[in-house]
Amino acid sequence: MEVGVTSHFIKRSKRLSAKERNLLDQKTTIFQNNPRDIRLKTHQLGGKLREYMAFSLTRCKRVKFILVERDRALFVDVGTHDEVY
Repeated sequence: MEVGVTSHFIKRSKRLSAKERNLLDQKTTIFQNNPRDIRLKTHQLGGKLREYMAFSLTRCKRVKFILVERDRALFVDVGTHDEVY
């Protein structure tokens, strides 16, 4: 899976701790190999965000993304449940 990122995602990812940024790198690699890997807990969002999906970065933080094409995703946001949703 090819992954792109928005400028908003880059800005928000800079706010993560060093440990969380390292974890983001690891989870991005997992995502690229298999976006539905059970370790990611990938899920479709609902309501007004139903066009988006998300996966877990930590217990409290998520990565929100959209599928641009079958094999391309765009990471849109990263943060806590309240911040991302």
